[in-house]
Amino acid sequence: WLKSFFGLKRNMTSAVPNMAEMKMYANPSMDFTERLEGDVKNEIMEELREAKAAGASPEAKSTMSRISTEASVDDAAVAPVQYEAQNLEVPVVIVTSEIHPWSKSGGLAIVAAQYAYNFATRGHRTMAIAPMYDNYEGAFYQCTKSFELFGGVHEVRYFHHFQSYGEGKGCDYVFVDHPSFRRPGGLYHNLTDNQEYSDNLFRFALFSLAALEVPVAIELGGAPRYGGKVMFIANDWQTGLLPVYMVHRHRAFGNYNDARCMYVIHNLGYQGCYPLRLGLPGTMQYDNFAQLGLPFAALGDLIYQYPLHERTFEGDSGETLNLTKGAIQCCDRIITVSPTYADEIRTPEGGFRLHDFVAGKSYFLVGILNGIDSSWNPTRDSSIASKFSADLSGKLECKRYLQRKLGLKEDDNACILSFVGRLTNQKGIDLIGSCIHWIMEDNKDGLQNVQLVMMGNGEENFGRMLQWAESSWKGRICGYWGFSPQVEKEIIAGSDFFLMPSRYEPCGIPQMCAMMYGTIPIVHATGGLKDSVKSWYSEKESSTGFHVWPLNEDSLKKVIFDGLHLYFREPEELQEMRRRAMAQDFSWSRAIDDYERHFDWTMADPPFWGR
Repeated sequence: WLKSFFGLKRNMTSAVPNMAEMKMYANPSMDFTERLEGDVKNEIMEELREAKAAGASPEAKSTMSRISTEASVDDAAVAPVQYEAQNLEVPVVIVTSEIHPWSKSGGLAIVAAQYAYNFATRGHRTMAIAPMYDNYEGAFYQCTKSFELFGGVHEVRYFHHFQSYGEGKGCDYVFVDHPSFRRPGGLYHNLTDNQEYSDNLFRFALFSLAALEVPVAIELGGAPRYGGKVMFIANDWQTGLLPVYMVHRHRAFGNYNDARCMYVIHNLGYQGCYPLRLGLPGTMQYDNFAQLGLPFAALGDLIYQYPLHERTFEGDSGETLNLTKGAIQCCDRIITVSPTYADEIRTPEGGFRLHDFVAGKSYFLVGILNGIDSSWNPTRDSSIASKFSADLSGKLECKRYLQRKLGLKEDDNACILSFVGRLTNQKGIDLIGSCIHWIMEDNKDGLQNVQLVMMGNGEENFGRMLQWAESSWKGRICGYWGFSPQVEKEIIAGSDFFLMPSRYEPCGIPQMCAMMYGTIPIVHATGGLKDSVKSWYSEKESSTGFHVWPLNEDSLKKVIFDGLHLYFREPEELQEMRRRAMAQDFSWSRAIDDYERHFDWTMADPPFWGR
């Protein structure tokens, strides 16, 4: 394996059909030359010197793009490191149900990809583990392992792709393959009837078990195993069983005592809840808890009982297996995606019934605002009509292009309001709908030259609303029932104000992207929206947008009116706000500094041993 480690190809033959003679590379993210002795060391070192003299790199090269446009990373734009991590020698293992560019249903895939890149470039040996939903080019078979679960023995195959980021740094991407992951519909639900897959509890229990096996049992590409001292970063309910298994199946037997698990809550509204079915001893009654292969002591961490008024039928005990609750109870630290959201999930209003459990672990809870990648930069963005900087000289051309493309009246003086997001009540699209007639028809003290752009996928009734609005005010409204990443950038670059009246928003990414393009966000003062946007009402001199509070139709109209007032009657103040917005630091480097700080604190704390 030593020669393989230094980039020299070796052939490996597997028992997998049509996958023989696969060329494998070892992980070049660590230097093991110090382990060599005698003639072997002399031979390897000589080969390295020859390669360097020839200008060749001994590292394995990848044919896959690092991260796609939606999550691209520009080395030249990486912000300087502000925090000196104390545990760079501890490997990071990111466990996620989706990761860009291989699988994606929402923002989790983008964030997971950024974890993988940024922890690797900081110097950690880094691995990202995800289910294998399809055949992935460049992912090579490693081995097969069996797990006893749900009354049977299930084989999973492991595939590996190493992505090099230069300077000996990179990430091991590991994909767990099992027939249950390969579905023609969505990742988690059937697209035809929008129903969750009935075997999701089995699917993600198997995934969590399989992920825990990788660091201690698999030599990826021939490189040494990661070992038992690692930092797991588990994400959302799909990986909620990982810390539960780690505590009750591994630490209980002396394994992973040096490892830690940080559990990231991206959206507490999705928890992975399944009705509890406990069988009687000695009977054939179905018992879904026993099928998980956990000791009975783990039931207390996983069980959640709905209050009486929320039970659905007479005799309903309300008892469920709640994967998120289990993760909260068993992880070593809880991270959520903004400071305000960390506060909100400890309240009855924002905790989705788990607020007491989150509050009980407040000492180990932190909110870290997500970052956005460097492709959101109008000075270097070739996908928009005209690049521009803080002087905003090219933003007008972006507005003109947007008006032409979307069929709006070409008018330099018109103020463009925009919305891009899922068409659901959570995103507040219904509130925008209730304001449309006022925006279009009311005189608003002479501030009526307004255009409106709305784009998104989601519920049919809201899609029909977009169509109605466009047909009713042709040339002034564009209602795009669908989604295009390219059109999203053009809307953000060409708009004047960006509307995000979300009822709750753990972090939110579009408002940060909008600010980078000098488009002023109008947001509900909740979660990451409140943290990322400085409100004109409370911080006028440093403001970067507007907060709506409380969230209702009248408040939204009031804030839109104030924004229009600035646009038409105080344009110089609006220009200053645009410049302040464009100067904000929403880089992932800032976020990873905070992750590293809590990484160090978590490693310094003793592990959670169970209750």
